[in-house]
Amino acid sequence: MIWQLTLVACGGALGACSRYGVSILLRYWAIESWPAATLSVNILGSLGIGVAYVLLDRGAVHPDVRALIVIGFFGAFTTFSTFSLETLHMLEGGELGKAAVYAAASLLGCVGGVMVGVSVTRLVN
Repeated sequence: MIWQLTLVACGGALGACSRYGVSILLRYWAIESWPAATLSVNILGSLGIGVAYVLLDRGAVHPDVRALIVIGFFGAFTTFSTFSLETLHMLEGGELGKAAVYAAASLLGCVGGVMVGVSVTRLVN
């Protein structure tokens, strides 16, 4: 248990630093009004978690890679990659309706959550 938490923490630190690094790099090349860094890490994270998923599924890498890379690194780099993998699982399982509801609920719920958080905080503060 402690070992798994250590792996998640180490992976998370690397993922968070990597996300910040991407945002610094893209700051110089991106259009200011376009969230290029967020889009980039979401796409890169989704690609990476897909690769890790297959390698883990095939037993090509040690199971600790899940804690270090999938949960830790990609969890801090972008949670969109986890959302993407979960949605793909539903689609591959033939659960098109469930995947559509999950995707819509995630988008609407998250944007709505930000709106409520911003609105309430602006009122209070």
